[in-house]
Amino acid sequence: MDSYTVIQLGNPLLRMVSEPISEDLFGSEKLKKMESILFKILEEKQGLGLAAPQIAINKRAIVFGMKQHPIYTDLAPIPFTVLFNPSFEPLSDVIEEGYEGCLSVGQLRGKVPRYKTIGYRGYDANGNLIEREVSDLHARVVQHEFDHLDGVIFLDKVTDHSSLGFHEELIRSGALPSKKAD
Repeated sequence: MDSYTVIQLGNPLLRMVSEPISEDLFGSEKLKKMESILFKILEEKQGLGLAAPQIAINKRAIVFGMKQHPIYTDLAPIPFTVLFNPSFEPLSDVIEEGYEGCLSVGQLRGKVPRYKTIGYRGYDANGNLIEREVSDLHARVVQHEFDHLDGVIFLDKVTDHSSLGFHEELIRSGALPSKKAD
């Protein structure tokens, strides 16, 4: 039971709506263990975010964060954060399209419209409230991971299917940068 792996598109567990974390679990070893497993896999896979359903845990839990983006090195770091029972709301009507990928989808990428600026909230393993107002990549990552909790994959939100492509091919074609853009 201690062996977790990222499940892939096609596994019906990715399409389930996750269950909320019950109040009595906050402060428990069980929740702290879930947090550490999620962060361990996020680090192993070198992702920006991971949702519990992606490792077949049907609970409303996400982790995300980065020290430095591997390509856009000028982007601000995103603090490593766990959110149990997260929620978010747009803070403006501005929507931006950007390429997204997913640890559960392999090398396929596509452009997804997301709110540019959001406010989000959730709880840490001890039940302490975390609230932030964020923009750009930080906001995109939170919205992407939040979708997993409702059984939604980024491919469901791609509006221009001609933007779909495999990571390496998008780099070769120039649609995605291969290194820091000047």
